[in-house]
Amino acid sequence: MDYPSLTLQIQQYTKRTDQFFIGQIPNFIAQGINRIYSEAKNIGFEIVANSNLVQGSPVVGKPANWKETISLTITDDRLNPAVSSFLFLRTLEFCRSYWPSNTVASSPMFYANYLAYNQFYISPTPDYAYPFQLIYLGLPLFDADNPTNFLTNRYPSLLLYACLLEAMLSLKDDERIATFESLYNRALQSINQDSTKLYTDRITKRDKD
Repeated sequence: MDYPSLTLQIQQYTKRTDQFFIGQIPNFIAQGINRIYSEAKNIGFEIVANSNLVQGSPVVGKPANWKETISLTITDDRLNPAVSSFLFLRTLEFCRSYWPSNTVASSPMFYANYLAYNQFYISPTPDYAYPFQLIYLGLPLFDADNPTNFLTNRYPSLLLYACLLEAMLSLKDDERIATFESLYNRALQSINQDSTKLYTDRITKRDKD
């Protein structure tokens, strides 16, 4: 499956080829992915991003597809060997109280979600452009320019049913809403059971080691 084939399948299942409906398909796909994320965020939504803090600025932007932070680590590569450290999540009020002056810089220790969750606020203000690694949960890029992702590769049926369910909800087709809701829930339950088993097996193996 890829983005063009998913778009075509949605048209075929709904038997709708009018331009208004076709124009809504990207919304159905986005809503479908959001539905999957809200109910199965542990199946592959983890993303790793690397960048640099801005020296003298307490603010750094988040990726556009960010949903939830797993960890934020900075590295002082001026040292030999380089030293990495985790930043600790705190409230914005705590970060500002801990380091009241943005014009005074030091090695960061904390971060907070900032400006409607579009940015991170770093405290203390960075005294160096530290490389950082952000591990987060985020929605995969998926459009005509990014036609595949882990959902199309590993869970194509789940993605299809989620998108068709969103389409049927928009069309208010009650009978087919029930059909695709059942298919979606069945696929979701199977995938979640497999994910739980893999996680349990991994923990058990690590404990034995």
